[in-house]
Amino acid sequence: MTALATELTKNKDRIKLFSSDLNGTLVHQHTMSDMIRLYVGREQFTKAHSVFKRQTRGTATIEEAFHIVGSLTRGITLRNAIEYTKYHLEYIDGFHEFIDYLHSEKIPLVINSTGYSVTIYAIREKVGCDKIHGYIGNFLRFGLDADPRMTLHEYELEKMVRSYFIDPSAAYDQSYDRIKATGVIDMGIGNENAKVAMLLKYADEYFSGIDPMWIAHIGDTMGDSAAIIEIAKMGGIGIAFNYNKALEQFLLSRMSCETIKGKILMVGKKNSKVNLVSVLSALYKDSSLYDR
Repeated sequence: MTALATELTKNKDRIKLFSSDLNGTLVHQHTMSDMIRLYVGREQFTKAHSVFKRQTRGTATIEEAFHIVGSLTRGITLRNAIEYTKYHLEYIDGFHEFIDYLHSEKIPLVINSTGYSVTIYAIREKVGCDKIHGYIGNFLRFGLDADPRMTLHEYELEKMVRSYFIDPSAAYDQSYDRIKATGVIDMGIGNENAKVAMLLKYADEYFSGIDPMWIAHIGDTMGDSAAIIEIAKMGGIGIAFNYNKALEQFLLSRMSCETIKGKILMVGKKNSKVNLVSVLSALYKDSSLYDR
């Protein structure tokens, strides 16, 4: 066992539930706009990229961003959405070590992201459903020939994603091409505070009695600002990882005037060489922890 693994094992009881953003935290891409780039068109991607940039910097709300982006997704096929995850998704370095460690220590990981459920279903099938407990986020709706009146129920969407991974005949099933994004996005996370509220609701539903002090949340932009600060205020651990300047400035400002019962951990300013293993190292060694 490595020195790091020994240190982690000694401290494993500090976290009972790990909540993580997706885009920029577990994967390099901004998945919602990247699918538009690949499967819709450059003009639509430029519009989506612009509004999401404003949202991650805190100058546009999450709800405003998705109100604009919804119609830009129309026509993405279910096959597109699944194969995007299978073949195009680029995981942050250390991703597999990170989720493997949490799994080995029986620390449930929930993806808490404004990304789409179809993406998370595909990631779970790809890396192992046992390694990602569940999902909190938004719902890109799919219907036959992009018709909102023919929208799939969420359980049907998840079933079709699972079948695509386990049934070789699915590659030839034309329904994956006829079922397309309708342009409708149902918001599970409409603002920054919703990440906190939905996380606490999820914890209560699946882990009844868990205290927020045993929860950690990790994210990279202003979309995670409330979850990081509020979880830390409740005694848990808020982690800024691969963080942008706006999030850094926000957290430093709030930490100077808030009572933080838990901890704020800042690991790695935004760059292409960040590694999720450094989060585990810093977390359990209390490196770069901001206590108040």
